[in-house]
Amino acid sequence: MTFASASDVFALLKDLPAGEWVAVSEKQNRVLSFGPDILQVLEDGRCKAGDEEPIILRSPEEPLPLYL
Repeated sequence: MTFASASDVFALLKDLPAGEWVAVSEKQNRVLSFGPDILQVLEDGRCKAGDEEPIILRSPEEPLPLYL
């Protein structure tokens, strides 16, 4: 698996609420689900991902600077 660049991940997470669990597509190009309950996010992400296995991340509690 190849991981997306930090700027790509930042772009996915930038509009999500702070501290939420996030299910991202295996290709890391879309958010499948997010919320406070990791198990629910995983289940919702799996339903929307089809054959892919979603990647689970957590959005930062506070905005972090991004240096490129």
